[in-house]
Amino acid sequence: MPELLRAEALTTDLGRRAGFLRPAVSLRAVDGVTLSIAEGEAFGVVGESGCGKTTLARTLLGLQREAAGEITLAGRRVSGLAPAEARRLRADIQYVHQDPGAALDPWWRVGATLDEGLRIHGVGDAAERAARIAEMLAAVGLDADFGQRYPHELSGGQQRRIGLARILLLRPKLVILDEPTAGLDLSVQASVLRLLAELRARFGLTYLFISHDLTVVRRVCDRVAVMYLGQVVEEGPAEALFARPAHPYTRALLAAAPHLDGRAAGPSLPGEPPSLRRIPAGCRFHPRCTRASALCAAQTPPTEAAGPAHHVACHHWREAA
Repeated sequence: MPELLRAEALTTDLGRRAGFLRPAVSLRAVDGVTLSIAEGEAFGVVGESGCGKTTLARTLLGLQREAAGEITLAGRRVSGLAPAEARRLRADIQYVHQDPGAALDPWWRVGATLDEGLRIHGVGDAAERAARIAEMLAAVGLDADFGQRYPHELSGGQQRRIGLARILLLRPKLVILDEPTAGLDLSVQASVLRLLAELRARFGLTYLFISHDLTVVRRVCDRVAVMYLGQVVEEGPAEALFARPAHPYTRALLAAAPHLDGRAAGPSLPGEPPSLRRIPAGCRFHPRCTRASALCAAQTPPTEAAGPAHHVACHHWREAA
């Protein structure tokens, strides 16, 4: 499949600018990330809270300005541009919020909210917009009368569906899904995941799937990148990565994940991720790794091939293979 999105050595800094008697404060939330997403695939990004998943997504979307690196969309460079030009060129990327209810105006009916996005993008007259809204509500499994409801009248699963309809109205090529099943009952999660698969097939969508739920990622994604403290430590096909994880961090995440068959989860990761203000030297995971050596504390591990299209950044990954 042709490449749709590519990020090369992408770096994003968060913080405040210097002011009168106030020094600048900067944290590197994404540090040298390189990834490629093919047209039509579902690409997952996983890791603990604070690992940089959402900042990476916001940078690809253009909500966060990259400090370094390059982003290309369908072969066209979209990074390093003026904000207005960047937004225009990235119109094919749309973002589904982690909390879709918070993204809906409580004083507006759902139909008015959906119509607003189409008007902002200059789509047709009122009749054309109404027809497209009705079509998209049906596509996400909702009746047309949902357009007359207010956000507080919707369940969590229905809010997720409205969030999907809102961005699909703009006919994007790449959809960024930020924790799309968080906070939902298991039965509602299953229905949302089925809907995502149906929409992907029907509209030829490409997904960037941000999640900490490894069970969901394994079910949905074709390829997966594992992030830790702003860097990708392992990436590969989902089947290979879940069957033969190479990085100690990936193995620890998988061991700690709950099992749907009733098996007890393994031990949780020791300690907490270090602060971005005090990133360890060498391998960033070494203070929490049971296989860490003096080499890990002194040198940043290179990225090596652990299998076909499977890469890992770890000095000792072969020992655990």
